Amino acid sequence: MRKYTLLTSVLLTAPFSASNVLAQCVATQDCASLGYTETSCQNGGIKCPFGDKWACKSDGTTDCTYGTIYFSDGSCGEQLIKGKTAIGVVVYDENNEKWIVSLYNVSTNVKWSEEYVDIPEITNYTGQTEIYDLKSCENTEAMLALGKSKYPAALAATYYAPTGAESTAGKWCLPAAGIWNAIDNHLAEIDAAIILANGEPIGNSEYETYWTSSECTYYYAAYRIFSGELVCAIKSSFYDRNVRPVLKI
Repeated sequence: MRKYTLLTSVLLTAPFSASNVLAQCVATQDCASLGYTETSCQNGGIKCPFGDKWACKSDGTTDCTYGTIYFSDGSCGEQLIKGKTAIGVVVYDENNEKWIVSLYNVSTNVKWSEEYVDIPEITNYTGQTEIYDLKSCENTEAMLALGKSKYPAALAATYYAPTGAESTAGKWCLPAAGIWNAIDNHLAEIDAAIILANGEPIGNSEYETYWTSSECTYYYAAYRIFSGELVCAIKSSFYDRNVRPVLKI
């Protein structure tokens, strides 16, 4: 009797009716609201029990932004993805432009040029203003237009084409100083991704110096030294300057 009285009091004071209970317990049969939004799943998934929509399993891809691995099919991932060929890492993602860098150096101990010419199409930058130069391919094309054999660093960049993306030959460029500035601003995450993709990290040792396609004067061109700083050097010098091409995606 005591139990019955308690139950009755609860029912009499409860803030809902039988109709409210039924309204709150009706299950939705809307596939989209349950997360079933795809018409098919290339990598497998679960079909909606109330229709023909699917909830797909993630394929491992993500937005192409700083430090993500770029694959030959145009997708990006934070890890290597089975069945996909990694060809670079995203190093620039600003102002609706995206660039990737190659996973390896394509040339070492190379000259910027064999001649001392002030190339009209390339702006002369001084006093660290070269960080504003983003014209990687425009600069590269201007150099090669004066004679491919005269500009070995630019030529090495354009000759590059990674395995699995041979059609990109001729589209890679010698990075402008501004692209190198972006790389060094995100170097830790970029190098981590390059290592994940089994590439050669850019690094910051005294041997990790790279030519840019930016010009300082008729006699000097900008290059990236191991500390990440951009300085000007004699165009025809050998030293330990490498070429690491970039590609606009």
